[in-house]
Amino acid sequence: MDLGLAGKVAIVTGAAEGGLGDGIATRLVEEGCRVVAVDRNEEGLHALVARLGDDAAPHVCDLATTDFAGPLVAAAQERFGGVDVLVNNAGIYPSHAWDEYSVDEWDATLDVNLRAIWLAARAAVPVMAGRGGGSVVNIGSITALIGMANILPYIASKGGVIAMTRAMAREVGPQNVRVNTVSPGAFPTGGERIHPDPEGYSRFVLDQQSLKRRGTPEDLANVVAFLASDRASFVTGQMLGVCGGWANW
Repeated sequence: MDLGLAGKVAIVTGAAEGGLGDGIATRLVEEGCRVVAVDRNEEGLHALVARLGDDAAPHVCDLATTDFAGPLVAAAQERFGGVDVLVNNAGIYPSHAWDEYSVDEWDATLDVNLRAIWLAARAAVPVMAGRGGGSVVNIGSITALIGMANILPYIASKGGVIAMTRAMAREVGPQNVRVNTVSPGAFPTGGERIHPDPEGYSRFVLDQQSLKRRGTPEDLANVVAFLASDRASFVTGQMLGVCGGWANW
């Protein structure tokens, strides 16, 4: 099915090669989008863009800062002429017992996983509205719905993403801008390196899921591309889980 994304301009955060953002950026380019790929990992970012070619441009920045968003949107406008799609994928994932986090770790997690989404959308939505509308797709997590030990700030931030999506959709809908959340389950990317027993963790994931295979970045990217497109033109303020049936709600 043609999603009608050809010629659209998308920003994808957390897009360095090898992660879920890589899969999302790749899928959008395959659909004809021009993509500004964003990450603080300069080497991984340039590796992705080298693979995707002229329809992708790198933008190195730190989403933990408060002034990244304006220059990011300006770079997208300068390189590709505007912004139609914003995919807020970047996130950090520290792991400790709930009462062992430092205040700095807590703040850093919420700054990147939650505040950066608001800042990026605040800069991008007026540009989208000026082009007739657009789509913001935020990446949440099913952990915000099921709970899980040792990642409290991450879960708190992702719960905030789901709630912020619903509230933001109410306010920007009159500008023909849609806002949705895609909440993945556990995907075998570099983020799983925090687990001391990867094979045991993979078995645990499969035990929880209804579908007995691990998800792939393409599984997530397919859903993001649909929500980014006009095929989902009457869908906003929603959360869609992509978790192989781990969290059925």
